[in-house]
Amino acid sequence: MNTSLEKIFSPASIAIVGASETPGKAAERRTRSLLEGGYPGKVFLINPKREKLFGRKAYPSLEAVPEPVDLVMIVIPAPFIPDVITQCVEKQAKGAIIITAGLGETGEEGKKIEAEILENAAKGGVRIIGPNCSGMFSRSARMNLLGVPPIEPGPVAIIAQSGNIIDSLTHYAKVQGIGFSKIISAGNAIGVKFHEYIEYLGEDPDTKVICMYMEGIKEGDKLVAVARRVTRKKPIIALKVGRSGAGARAAASHTGSLAADDKVVQAAFEQAGILRVTNVDVMFDLAECFSKLPLPRGRRVAIMSEGGGDNSVAADNAEAHGLEVPVLSKETQEKIRPFLLKGMPAQNPIDYGGTAEENPHMITECCRVCMETDEVDAVYITGFFGGFKEIIAPHVETLEIQTAKDLTGFVKSYKKPIILHTSFAHEPFESLRILKENGIPVFASSERTAFCLGAMAKAGERILGGKDETSMVREGERNREAAGILSSLKKKGVQNLLETEARAILQAYNISVPRADLVKSAEEAVQAADVMGYPVALKIVSRKIVHKSDVGGVKINVKSADDVRRAFEEVVANALKVAAKDEIEGLLVTPMAKTGQECIIGMTRNPQFGPVVMFGLGGIFVEVLKDVAFRVAPLSPSDAEEMIRQIQGYPLLQGVRGQAPKDTEAIKEILLGISRLAVENPEIQEMDLNPVIVHEKGASIVDARIIM
Repeated sequence: MNTSLEKIFSPASIAIVGASETPGKAAERRTRSLLEGGYPGKVFLINPKREKLFGRKAYPSLEAVPEPVDLVMIVIPAPFIPDVITQCVEKQAKGAIIITAGLGETGEEGKKIEAEILENAAKGGVRIIGPNCSGMFSRSARMNLLGVPPIEPGPVAIIAQSGNIIDSLTHYAKVQGIGFSKIISAGNAIGVKFHEYIEYLGEDPDTKVICMYMEGIKEGDKLVAVARRVTRKKPIIALKVGRSGAGARAAASHTGSLAADDKVVQAAFEQAGILRVTNVDVMFDLAECFSKLPLPRGRRVAIMSEGGGDNSVAADNAEAHGLEVPVLSKETQEKIRPFLLKGMPAQNPIDYGGTAEENPHMITECCRVCMETDEVDAVYITGFFGGFKEIIAPHVETLEIQTAKDLTGFVKSYKKPIILHTSFAHEPFESLRILKENGIPVFASSERTAFCLGAMAKAGERILGGKDETSMVREGERNREAAGILSSLKKKGVQNLLETEARAILQAYNISVPRADLVKSAEEAVQAADVMGYPVALKIVSRKIVHKSDVGGVKINVKSADDVRRAFEEVVANALKVAAKDEIEGLLVTPMAKTGQECIIGMTRNPQFGPVVMFGLGGIFVEVLKDVAFRVAPLSPSDAEEMIRQIQGYPLLQGVRGQAPKDTEAIKEILLGISRLAVENPEIQEMDLNPVIVHEKGASIVDARIIM
């Protein structure tokens, strides 16, 4: 656990600087919610203009408080905050929550004040929450510094960068009967970062599920590293805004141009096991499922309804969200069949037709069979349950109520989730109330039901059955050979590495590259080709030319000595159109790679997440379809495997139309090598291996580009 946050979430004493009794003011609301929320510790109210506040002694300054203080909440104008932080250090405070807005989010002057705050806080190890935040809530400490009405205790923790979102979340929680363990308004997050909160909440015994609302991401590499550990124990749900505002930036490499910010965010979340949602109500639907239901042990779901149409819609939605709708065994079908009308399907989805409308007990019996069998991990009930009394007759209500009680008992007995979709979800029917209050979520949307169940299945795989990979990058010193090359080039002010230099760095990391001879004349080119054997390729080597093909700087499949001479002269002539003679180092002569599948592997340094590795197929797959996968370095072997399988073109690597499968293990080794290279060498900004030809055995890196 992050022990530096313990006294922030469980302080023995709290001081409020800028405390007020004026109704509606930020300080008044937070002071009132703290005092009326039953906080058992000492409270010191600071206001130089008042002798008493809320019937308590008021102090003229934090310095005047006669004893140390664990946590300080600050609600005063921005220019005065740095001095108060100095006083926090003197009072041995462990944390300071800065409610005040108008700092870094407003411009340079505010950023200067934030920098001064951090500088002063560092002198005594005071952790800063905010500024521009709404406060905090801690169930274990009975501490409500949010200025909102009493908050129900429960298993959900919230970290959010928006006070309005926190207000929405607390409202949704009341409506859906969900309570909170911790609520953190992170604000500008200049001090404590998201990954530190996640690390703390991952060990918090009161927290079962973590929800995040994020506007920006700082130290994203640490976020991924921490979250991938925490999501092995409990789920993390994230609402990250800014999808539409992020565009692909202009870059000197394919990888950089393809790595639009939101694509990287999505890939990072998937890698870390973070479940991403698009709005607040979906977040709380999912939080409700995690807080009330057991996790499924697999993706196999039994779907049942009184109508084939609802079953078909549910099955489509289930498969769209990664669930499986397996055909049940004949033995299981025979157990279900007595409860169905003659001829109704029992294989899955299960259609109990009109029997349930007149006697909902049929749902109990069908569900019991599915809960008992090892063929099913979860049950998805869809249709009109809860409203049968409206459709058939009032007397059915008693049977529906008993069925609801039976279903809640099944969840507790069999430790499998049941989720209900019904057209009557928003109606105040007793049977639905029983389900909701006893842990079975009831949704009005079939698609949302499937989304939540699919997300639970993902989390279940990770928490109940996933392997925890701890060695994502080999330990050891930075590769000295590569470091020496990069250091020398950096001193010369080099940005675009020559292919010869890029090859040397790859080889230093045991990333195999085909032979390539640097030649200065046509005759040297012929001699090199004679030794290698024909056909060969010739490529210009010049710092002035990054995209060699664009200027006619490449000749491939050259099959004879005479052709080599002509190719040499043509390439040099083309290069001289864009570069001076002394800017041309020569030409590389390489053997033509064997046939195989063309791929691209790259790396770009993302401002939020650090080094990000890319993989995709070459040609139109990357140029037109943008069919690529990203992961944040360092990669684990499973990260590399997932990248390869994720792309839509993966079947081409497995072998199609009689072709032999390609060596995906060779791709994995290159991806892991590039990951280590990127982590150890922060000078490298972008990297492209394009193309990489993957053979039945091994892979050939045809071209390599590195940008510092």
